[in-house]
Amino acid sequence: MKIAILYSHLKEKGGAENVILKQTELLNHSHHEALSYFAFVDKKFARRSSNPHCYVKSYFSRFLPRSKTARILLSIPLAPLTLKSLEHADVLLCHGYGPAPWIGYMLKKMRQTRYVSYIHSPPRFLYLAPEDRNLWRVDDTRDLIFLLSKLGGQLLKKIDLLGVSNSDKVLVNSQFTARRVKRIYDADPVVCYPPVDIKTYKPVAKKVVKKVRAKLGGPLILSTGRIAAVKRWEWLVEMMPYITKNFPSATLAVTGEVSKENAAYVQQLMHLAKILGVKENIKFLGFQQLNDLIALYNAADVYVYAVPREDFGLGPVEAMACGTPAVVWNDGAGPCETVTTGKTGFRAEPYFIEDFAEKTMKAFDIDKEDMRGFAYDFVRSNYSPERHLETLENALKEVVAR
Repeated sequence: MKIAILYSHLKEKGGAENVILKQTELLNHSHHEALSYFAFVDKKFARRSSNPHCYVKSYFSRFLPRSKTARILLSIPLAPLTLKSLEHADVLLCHGYGPAPWIGYMLKKMRQTRYVSYIHSPPRFLYLAPEDRNLWRVDDTRDLIFLLSKLGGQLLKKIDLLGVSNSDKVLVNSQFTARRVKRIYDADPVVCYPPVDIKTYKPVAKKVVKKVRAKLGGPLILSTGRIAAVKRWEWLVEMMPYITKNFPSATLAVTGEVSKENAAYVQQLMHLAKILGVKENIKFLGFQQLNDLIALYNAADVYVYAVPREDFGLGPVEAMACGTPAVVWNDGAGPCETVTTGKTGFRAEPYFIEDFAEKTMKAFDIDKEDMRGFAYDFVRSNYSPERHLETLENALKEVVAR
């Protein structure tokens, strides 16, 4: 099959971007011709990719402005112009939220192109609770999209609905997302969990762990991901006084890029930590190369993930693959599907900070050697690249065969 994988932009390796790049690799390894297409591609990021199968292009002409904001927004009215780039494909794999399902819908109307939508989350700027929508605004692009959603929210919802509901098949990243997609779009989605490469995320040599622990100390609490207010990182800062009361030397290590978009928020977090008397117990480590990230996953006593109502959450699964227990909220969201209480971690009462802290300290007592085998097998059985490819490939073949 010739497969075009669509998403709005490629600027950093967030959850959706990781899935897209891995899908491109897996499909090419499986003897398909797969290319990833974005409205905007950060050339520096593309050049940094060491993966020979991550073929990355833009579905727009180079004559359009080299602006992420402009290209994403123009993807809606200029969707027909993507036909030239995508006309070779047997099927489109359109990742939402974003303009990709709308492009699939338009090309289906124009030349009967078949398309599958893979939904990571219904658009947050349309469906988040009002008090959370402001937290979603982390850069100029999101500011403008937020403004447009206030002015023309019903039109944007209509465009989003047409794109997803007219898909030849809908895939989602969790049962939690599936329930929301069914309610919003009246679709019958198939769960295709994001892939976690257990050949990469796995236990490492003890000397690697010792090196990390010598640098960061312990007990070591780890959290990873995009540092943005909507992820509610302040809850982890507020957790630390409960931890340090019993473990004065405990360290919360946070990975994730610190940029001009989130620098002010990071400063707010450190100011809060200073007020609470835990500034010395919190370390922002910045962006981590893969090998360093895996070493951190292995060295941590516990991985914590305080994002409310997260659609899936790769971090807890990557940590479990490395033999480290995870603590998440018991709010019915994606992480509840991945964390098994008492075996691979604990679920805290939402959104009770003290209980989250107690569950984190309880995880200190889990014997990592005992849980390692179970956790690794659990990840391999449910979230391996092979499992993901099987579901994805079956969906694409079914659509093409119609």
